[in-house]
Amino acid sequence: MSGACFIILFGLSFVLFPCRGQITSPPDGTRFTFLNGSTANITWLFKGDISKVDSRVWYLTSSDGSINAKRLPRIIDDEKPRIYESGLSGVGIVKPATLVLKNVDQTYDGTYRFSLVAPNGGASDVYVFIAKKPTVTVNCTSPTKLIEDDDFTCVCRGESGNPPANVTWYKDGVQIGGTAKEEHTLTLSNVDNTASGTYKCVAKSHTLTDEKLIEIIVCCAVPPTVVSLRSTPENAVYGKSVVITCEAIAIPLPSYTIIHNGTEISTNKTYIITVLEYTDAGSYKCIATSVLGNSSKTFSLSVAVTQTTNSPTTKNFGTGKAASKECNLGGTEWYIVVVSVVSGIIIGILLSNIFLCSCRKFRSRRPQSNPEPQENEVDTTYQELDLSKMNAEDNYQSLRNRGPQSTPEPKTTEADTTYQELDLSKMNTEDNYQWLRNTTPQSNPEPKTTEADTTYQDGLIFQK
Repeated sequence: MSGACFIILFGLSFVLFPCRGQITSPPDGTRFTFLNGSTANITWLFKGDISKVDSRVWYLTSSDGSINAKRLPRIIDDEKPRIYESGLSGVGIVKPATLVLKNVDQTYDGTYRFSLVAPNGGASDVYVFIAKKPTVTVNCTSPTKLIEDDDFTCVCRGESGNPPANVTWYKDGVQIGGTAKEEHTLTLSNVDNTASGTYKCVAKSHTLTDEKLIEIIVCCAVPPTVVSLRSTPENAVYGKSVVITCEAIAIPLPSYTIIHNGTEISTNKTYIITVLEYTDAGSYKCIATSVLGNSSKTFSLSVAVTQTTNSPTTKNFGTGKAASKECNLGGTEWYIVVVSVVSGIIIGILLSNIFLCSCRKFRSRRPQSNPEPQENEVDTTYQELDLSKMNAEDNYQSLRNRGPQSTPEPKTTEADTTYQELDLSKMNTEDNYQWLRNTTPQSNPEPKTTEADTTYQDGLIFQK
C-alpha cells in the first residue's frame, strides 16, 4: 500500500510541478572569437522561471587539454554566485545566465558548458577562441620569371592562426577563386603576358591578418647564345690557377657544358683549374642548352712556363699547341730588357741628330742681304767732326802744323777746338787717306755720302 502511494505522489509531482525550464544556445551562435586582453560576455537563454532551478553551473575544458571539465561559477537556488578557482584571470556571472570572461588570453581558449541541475534541465556548449594572428608562408619565390606556355603553382599557408585562418589569393587587388581554410594553392596554366603582375596571399583569423606578395613576370622565350668563353687570367702560367668562364644569353636560363679536347669536364658555367698543368692546354668548348636549342663557342688555351735558364725552349702542351719557355732575368722577362735597350738607342740617336742639326744651322748663318756698312774708327771720328763750324783754310793749316810747339800755344779758334776733339792717335793716316782715294762708285746704287766724308775729300783737293 505504501509503495502504491509513493508512485502516485511521484507522478503527481510531474503534474503539479512541470519542468522548471529549458536551456537554449546563445543567439550569437555557439562559436565565439575574442581578442586578446578583451572582456567577453556569453549569454544563454532559458525558457521558464530559472529562479526556481536548483542549481546553475558553468564548466571549462581548455583546447590545449590543460583544463578538463573544471567547474567555474555556480548558483544554487538563485543565491549569490560562487566562483571557484580555475586558473583564469577573471570570471564572473550576471544573472540569470550570463558568463563574463575578463581580460582574456590564450588560457581562455576552449569549450564552455552551461548546465542546469533540475529535472529535464539539460546543458549547452559553446566554443571560445582567443584570436591569434596567423603567419603566411608560400613555397614560391619572388620575383618568379615564367616563359610563355609555362604552368605555375604556388601554395600559400596561413599557419598558427586562431581560429584557423581563411586563406585567399588576389591579383592586382582582385580576388582569384574562393577561400580555403589554412591552405590555398594558386594555379596558372599555359601562361601568357597577361599573367604578369603582383599576386597576394592573405590569411585572416577573426580580424587579424597576414599577407605576402609575389611578383610574376612572363617573358618571351629567347634561344641561347654564347657571348663569351675566356680564361682568367688571359695569360695562363704553369703552376698557377686559371678559371674558365662561359657566358650565354637565353630565356629561360640555359644549362652549360664545358669540354676540353673532346672530354666533358664541367656542367657549370665556370671551371676552375687550381694548379695549371701542361695537359690543361688545348681546345676548350662551351655549350649552352635550353628548350629552344643550343649554342657553343671555343677557344684555345696556351700555357706559358718560366724557368731560370738563359735559352728559350718550347714544349708541346696540347693538340697542335706549343708555348715558349721564357728566360727570367732577375724577375724581368728577356723581351722587356731587349725592348728597353733598343728604345734607349733610338732615343739617343734622335737626340744626337737634333743637336748636330742645331750646330750646323748656327754656323751656316749668313749676313743679311743689305747689311749696314761697318763703321771704323775713322768714320766714327769724322762723324764727330762738325764741319759746319770750321774754316776750311785755317783748319787744314792747323792740321799741317799740329805738333809740339816751342812757343806758347796759339790762340785756339772755334775750328781748332772742333779738331781737338779728333783723336789722331786712333787713326792710321796713311790707310785712311788711301781708302778715301780709292773709293770709286759701285755697281750698286751710290752709297749715301755723309757730311764728314765730303769735307774730308775737299781737304785732299785743297792740299793738292
